[in-house]
Amino acid sequence: MKKKFTGILMGILLFCMSLFAGCSLVVTNNEKLYNAVVAEIKNNEGQVVATITNRELISSYSSYGSYYVQYGYSQEDALNMTLTQLENRKIMLLAAEEYYNVDREGKNISPEHKTYLYEQTESSLYANLDTFYDEVVGNKEDDSTDDVIKFNGYTKNAELQVDAHDNLMIVKSEKYKEFLSDYRPTSGNKDYKKDKEELYTALLDYVRYDKNYTKAFEKYLRGLKTAEYGMNLSTDTKSLFMREIDRLYNVNYETYLLQRYSQDRQNHSNLSSIDVQNVLDAYANKVKASYTKYQVEQNSGYDSDMQNSLKDMYYFKNGVGDTKFFTVANVLFKFTDEQTAQYNALEEKLNNKDGSYTHQDYERDLEKLYKSITPKIRKLNEETGEYEEQENTQNLTVDDIVSDIKAKLATAQNSTLNYLGDTINEFIYEYGEDTGMFNAESNYVIGIDKDGNAVSSFVEEFNEAGIELYDEGRGEIGDVCVTRTNYGIHVIIYTGKCENLFTGIDESFKLTGDEAIKKLYNTRVNLLVDKTYFDVIYDELYSDLYSYYENANIKFLKENYEIREYRGRIADSIKG
Repeated sequence: MKKKFTGILMGILLFCMSLFAGCSLVVTNNEKLYNAVVAEIKNNEGQVVATITNRELISSYSSYGSYYVQYGYSQEDALNMTLTQLENRKIMLLAAEEYYNVDREGKNISPEHKTYLYEQTESSLYANLDTFYDEVVGNKEDDSTDDVIKFNGYTKNAELQVDAHDNLMIVKSEKYKEFLSDYRPTSGNKDYKKDKEELYTALLDYVRYDKNYTKAFEKYLRGLKTAEYGMNLSTDTKSLFMREIDRLYNVNYETYLLQRYSQDRQNHSNLSSIDVQNVLDAYANKVKASYTKYQVEQNSGYDSDMQNSLKDMYYFKNGVGDTKFFTVANVLFKFTDEQTAQYNALEEKLNNKDGSYTHQDYERDLEKLYKSITPKIRKLNEETGEYEEQENTQNLTVDDIVSDIKAKLATAQNSTLNYLGDTINEFIYEYGEDTGMFNAESNYVIGIDKDGNAVSSFVEEFNEAGIELYDEGRGEIGDVCVTRTNYGIHVIIYTGKCENLFTGIDESFKLTGDEAIKKLYNTRVNLLVDKTYFDVIYDELYSDLYSYYENANIKFLKENYEIREYRGRIADSIKG
């Protein structure tokens, strides 16, 4: 777990301070303790060029240091790592300012980038205000996106191409972009140092005409006063907010500079430093690890992991007596709450056993209930990427849509497997009401044990329909079965067996050649999404490689500085 966690440490380094821009830092203790320097950084000339105070360390620990503890580190280790990350951040900031010859006063920062910093500071200020507003009106969480249905898909980061000697090579999908090349200012040029008072004036105007925002503003103000308690600073409203705006600007300036530095220091070449054999070796190692865990060591969690973590499975057991797994997609036409209540009432009447309500009565009423389901129909908005619900002007029934799905799938089965997967996916977003299918990393998994029983957490009717499609391994991808459950009407679509990509296990442990890489490149992890095993492996390798590069860069930079820590000054509250 700890090894895996190191891969995200550089991300924390780059973005940890951005967490502080969205909340007001409130501390309540004396000035001496919080302003005490717990670490200082000196350059080669012996000059102190950066310091870390208790205030920064406490804020950093409370904001992200606790995540280290969640990953199994002790509180002492988490504190040490937090302090190290702060030191690394300070040194990277010094390096970035030297690299670009800029400073937080705006020297050598372009008008466009100054405008970006102004708008980021403005956004942070209003995000803080909205947090207090939610407290005033009692908003516990934002439900604004609950009904948004959008297919996220996958954007490929690398492609296989043939070089001049007919050898396969890996090329990055997109050429390097200059930092903020896609940024478009919402207004004319702004310079925070010249225009920051405008932010304060606009804030006052914004809160003036809404009593709840006025109350939120007052709560924000009280929080700022509390944070500066005992510092002997002016406490009038304008002074407090101007200092808060300065704080937000500094946080956004540092985050902007580190992001820019990180992006510009990456390899600008379009040719990937990861080669074909790297990908093949990494995949083979994953197969070997899964094989060792489930076949050699006979780990008992195989069936459970297959159902819950299919995307992480790289070896599938296929011996006599092993559970056979397959996947299905589900297009659900769902009962409303009222219809669910009616369904439960029918079940209760049937189970009453007084003879007044026969099974024939039950089947008749149940048929009427299923016929009363009104299908949801959505259409893709090309601009927003969202599937928006449409009025059913043609009065289509569930039966009408099911017939259309079957006809289109019959046609798609004669095309490529990827086209068939895309066709199935369209049905899920255009009609489906099973939120578990939206942007799922894998389809639903059903197993059949050696006795023919379902190994699944789904309801009995769902399992039976899936097993019928599987047909003892003879099922065809795209085959359809319609079933009814207490959730509504399901169109279940068979999406394939869970089987090893390479037949021989020895072959899987050592992969070479064009055919092997092409198979990884063309085989989707989930039939419904254009993300292949090649993509998964490449993205992991790239992430690891970049993390290694960043760590190596930090190590090089630190050779030019001396870091001195004053452990005795660290506040007891975070020492553990």
